[in-house]
Amino acid sequence: LVFLMGARKLPRIVEKLLHYGKDPETPVAIIQNGTTACHRSWTGTLRTIVDIAMKEKIKPPALTIVGEVVQLKPYVDWYEKLPLFGKTVVITRAEDQAEPMIHLLEERGAEPFLCPVIRTVDPESWVPLDEAQAHLDRYQGLIFTSVNGVRFFLRRLRENDKDIRELKGVRVYTIGPKTAQAVRDLGIRVDVIPEDFVAESLIESLGRESVRGKRFLIPRAAVAREMLPEKLVEMGAQVDVVPAYRTLPPEAPNPDLAERLKEGSIDVLTFTSSSTVTNFLEFIGNELHPLLAGVDVACIGPITRQTAEKAGLTVSILPRTYTIEALVQAIEDRFQNKG
Repeated sequence: LVFLMGARKLPRIVEKLLHYGKDPETPVAIIQNGTTACHRSWTGTLRTIVDIAMKEKIKPPALTIVGEVVQLKPYVDWYEKLPLFGKTVVITRAEDQAEPMIHLLEERGAEPFLCPVIRTVDPESWVPLDEAQAHLDRYQGLIFTSVNGVRFFLRRLRENDKDIRELKGVRVYTIGPKTAQAVRDLGIRVDVIPEDFVAESLIESLGRESVRGKRFLIPRAAVAREMLPEKLVEMGAQVDVVPAYRTLPPEAPNPDLAERLKEGSIDVLTFTSSSTVTNFLEFIGNELHPLLAGVDVACIGPITRQTAEKAGLTVSILPRTYTIEALVQAIEDRFQNKG
């Protein structure tokens, strides 16, 4: 027997089944939010299931299964054995870049809770980038520090009626494998990818070259770390930093976050940039900040971690390599070690 949406009427269902002769030891299962990342299930018998439901505060949507078929649960509950089953992970990165992370978390049984605290938009003015793209032949190096930098730079290049042929003779440098792949996907060869996916590692790689007297273009966010251009200047290079995009808080952050924090149903917060840390904390305000005490904080790299710790957060998860794939794996490792 299968009862759909019977969570609230469970006592009456059990009462009637027992009244008409069902064995009190008949197996019963309740499945809540079935086939979703919020899936949960409980098993018992007609004698015990009402007490279990009351203790666990089971709410709709849920279905109730009555009969010997429930005995098969240990053989078919593969989903509940996934490494992140039952864990809720908050994704704070921009919505248009969140899909790969959502899929990785779902594959491991987690509930991805999308709460973008950042969005990318056009710069206030295209003039600096247009000026740079009009004279690309004066640069010996082009440095991309993010996928967004690649995306906005190439989009504007097309809008200016130009294409990748304008980059002939310009060495291309990237930070991170995703940034490098975004460049390669456009048919452009990447000349240098640092071993570690941070600006400091790129500086080390550039230090092996002679950069004195060379001119570099860095199209990036309007607000970003100054370490890279400052170090290049110290090394004798000329550097043009031009805004290719801006990062802003979302117009309407996820309104359900506050309720989930109050319920204690958030397990992990993920941050993929310093901006996501800053915007997230501004969004929740001082009132909700204490509720983060029992939540694991995962940062994609050391710079983001520094920002989080400076803001008073305790970072418990940091991947060995600074990619989304490694970040999700580090989250899995965290809970496997706990278990």
